[in-house]
Amino acid sequence: MKRFSDGITVAAFFAILAMFAVSVIFFRDNGSIKQIVADEPDMRSAVTHQIERSFPLKNNWHSMHDDIMLFTGRRLFGDIYLTDDRLVRVDNSVSEDKMIMNIAYVNELAANTESPIYMMLVPTAAGVYGDNIPEALMGKSQREMINDAYMQLDRRIASIDAFYPLYSAKDEYVYYRTEDLWTSFGAYYAYCESIKTLGESPKTLENYDQEYALTAFYGDMYSRAMVSGLDPDRINIFRSKVHSPVKSVVLTKGNDVKEADSVYFKSALKTSSKTDIFLMGDHYTKCDIYNDLPGSPTLLIIKGSFANTIVPYYTAHYRKITMVDPDGLKAEGKDLSEVVDPDEYDRILVLYDIDSFSTSDSLTFLK
Repeated sequence: MKRFSDGITVAAFFAILAMFAVSVIFFRDNGSIKQIVADEPDMRSAVTHQIERSFPLKNNWHSMHDDIMLFTGRRLFGDIYLTDDRLVRVDNSVSEDKMIMNIAYVNELAANTESPIYMMLVPTAAGVYGDNIPEALMGKSQREMINDAYMQLDRRIASIDAFYPLYSAKDEYVYYRTEDLWTSFGAYYAYCESIKTLGESPKTLENYDQEYALTAFYGDMYSRAMVSGLDPDRINIFRSKVHSPVKSVVLTKGNDVKEADSVYFKSALKTSSKTDIFLMGDHYTKCDIYNDLPGSPTLLIIKGSFANTIVPYYTAHYRKITMVDPDGLKAEGKDLSEVVDPDEYDRILVLYDIDSFSTSDSLTFLK
């Protein structure tokens, strides 16, 4: 039996070599590198995109790899686990010590501002679909970690439960199958819960027109795990049926300033980072959104990646929303007080997924 298995492995190896040789012969360019650089936010993304577009017979490689993996029964690819219908990132680098330290930084922020502070730690797909992942791959449950974090918060900080609404809706399309992010639907459920805690009433989905920005989307986990056969994702955006309150959006990173009149950047759909359609993802340190809502309060968000998708819903409630990315602060060597004054805002919301919050080295810049 072992010889038979070894024979299959050897045959597959030489088949891959032959495939590579043939593909090199028919290798051809898939677009101008100048155009790709113009579409991408930075050179690193441009190079990645060019490789992805030009790699010979990419779909064949995916298909062959998938067949071999299914034959051997493998489901774990690095930190990505394949369930029956989705890829889920299993982050084993989370640290309770780091989480405790980051809670201390948030508490310090609360001690140095008069503005009311709220915190929403969001479960990733691994937290919501943990029942479909072998227990040996899972550490402490995300629900426990979120509860432990909230127990350590300063009494001035109000916690927001995002776990229950997302877990209750887990049979709906609340997380992408091939990208480690929540969808617009998942963000909507968290928005409804959070906006009530923030003192406002949520807008119902009937107030929005749904637009399918992209219907055949395969995310970063798909590219990394090289597993085919999964249904593609779709990227949905929601626009107010009555009138969009957004007047202008200003994105800032050092001396680089980008202005727009929408929270949706469709140019991102031409890049390798499709989900950057939501406020250009994590490429900017600061984002100011000005809305035509005179007399409404203002909101400052200390953000992780999950914040980009939920902010469009908040535009219906605040005349100004500012997002600050601590990773951007770290890259620029700046503290929070150098880019924004927290006391100028009526509300402050710290919004992270629990994995990122428990691994981040950037919250020390919340000074």
